[in-house]
Amino acid sequence: MHQRRSDDRGAFTVLMAVSMLSLLGLAGLVLDGGRAYATRRAVQNAADAAAVAGTAALNQVLFDSTGQEGVVYRAVVASLAANHVNGVPDCRLVDQGRQDLGPCPQADTGAGLPAAVAGVSVRARDSQGASFIKAVGIDGFSASAAATAQIQALRSGSSPFMICGLDGDHRGFDPPLLVAAGSSWAINPEAVNQTYGLHGPQVPDCNAGSNSFKGLADNDAVVSVPGWWPGDTGVHAGPVRNVVALADACTTTEGFDNWTGCTIVVPICVDGRGNGSSADLYCVRFGAFRVTQSHQNAHEAVFLGGAVVRDGQGGGKPVPNEARLIKLSQ
Repeated sequence: MHQRRSDDRGAFTVLMAVSMLSLLGLAGLVLDGGRAYATRRAVQNAADAAAVAGTAALNQVLFDSTGQEGVVYRAVVASLAANHVNGVPDCRLVDQGRQDLGPCPQADTGAGLPAAVAGVSVRARDSQGASFIKAVGIDGFSASAAATAQIQALRSGSSPFMICGLDGDHRGFDPPLLVAAGSSWAINPEAVNQTYGLHGPQVPDCNAGSNSFKGLADNDAVVSVPGWWPGDTGVHAGPVRNVVALADACTTTEGFDNWTGCTIVVPICVDGRGNGSSADLYCVRFGAFRVTQSHQNAHEAVFLGGAVVRDGQGGGKPVPNEARLIKLSQ
């Protein structure tokens, strides 16, 4: 009789132990599984940020300096660390088609980067120790995530202005914003940091033949370049000032203090069509301009060259001094 009670207590103890182990395993699956999911999302966000940071550094190397190839890798590592992911990243250079061009250099060798480079791909990894799930023999879990960002030419957007980019022979600006490059157009480097009239009674119309063209585009239109942009007539001083004053009209990653410091994207054009009451311009590139003066019926701005903007549709590798985007592509 006593032996049977002892056996029952032993069986009950075993059953309780198995039940507790199952409960711990279930709790671990719920709690640690939730932590694993959160870690996976955090690592993905960190990889996204690191790819953008590395591509921003790449943009500086390609367009503003040479001999600093290692800055791309350092930017990736610093971004991951800022997001609490400290494992060694896999940082790769990619071309416009996201094809692998090799690892990001970790040192400033002065050897330069591949000519086709257009972005950065990052794979990040992180590990976390387990809690309850250790009861079933799982000590921890790891997460990895990949992201790719690229430098892209700005190809579509809207703007309150459009500007003729031709030289004085075509009633344009001196220096011209655009110069012929074979069958295409390139940004004139001599135009960078020069002041231009975006809006006013005397702006050139690219031979549109319209005395009503004052530099205004149809601000409601979203148009791609190259392409024809519909113009707006007159000067519309008050409404245009209001558009430029809006925070979302200022599209660069730099801040601004007020509307006279606003950086705005403007299509640069090479041809025109119209008559005395209307004008359309054929525009081929986007440029970034910082507004410096706003008169009653006019705006003046400094051409910034290849500023990085935060909004719009991109496509293809930008030419020097063209407005461009840094965007996640994968």
